[in-house]
Amino acid sequence: MKMLADRPVIVATGMDFEARLAEKHGGARAVYGQSRPRLFHELHTHARAGARGILSFGTAGGLLPALKPGDIVVATTVLTAEGVFDTDARWTQSLLRALPHAYAMPVYGSEAPVVSALEKETLASSTGAAAVDMESQVAAAVAADHALPFAVLRVVIDPAERAVPVSAIAGVREDGTTDVGAVLRSLLRHPGDIPGIIRLAGDSQKARQALADCRKTLGPLFGLLDPVEVPQPIE
Repeated sequence: MKMLADRPVIVATGMDFEARLAEKHGGARAVYGQSRPRLFHELHTHARAGARGILSFGTAGGLLPALKPGDIVVATTVLTAEGVFDTDARWTQSLLRALPHAYAMPVYGSEAPVVSALEKETLASSTGAAAVDMESQVAAAVAADHALPFAVLRVVIDPAERAVPVSAIAGVREDGTTDVGAVLRSLLRHPGDIPGIIRLAGDSQKARQALADCRKTLGPLFGLLDPVEVPQPIE
């Protein structure tokens, strides 16, 4: 049997840059990519091998107008088309104590990209979620299967009022890397995307910096407490 100190936090995310940030300070092992079956399989594999908990980490689309690029959301629940997953209360409290400016609200786990402002507005009004991503529901389901603590830390990249350009979606490979050539080819076909791509680049920089700051603040285990540690209630 592995000792507690030998078990990492497993981090589920969609993009390679998010995975690199997650693993930067040790204590975590990242599983990433755009393929849901692969993400499920790898998360289950790591959970069976021994994990301290599972964290959904990375960027998200903003659903509420108040949320701007770089804003942090710590999920209270993960809403899906099939039901609701609760996050671990103690871990969530630990994240909120370390990140006092974070929003504690539900996030929505989507099976497909949510790209238009109208889609975001509709999803926000129908669910009450603050942000949307495509990995949280996968991570939540695996954590539930293995009875592991589960939490969500997401940073807004595209705000509610702003659509994600088609050319940005075209550049996302299944393995979570960015195909710059595909973006450029798409821009040739959709030159109207150019202003949106420029705005998204600025938003992306804000989100990456916020993620990096969160990672440094939370330490190797992303604020996950040992069973003997009992946090005080949030005021």
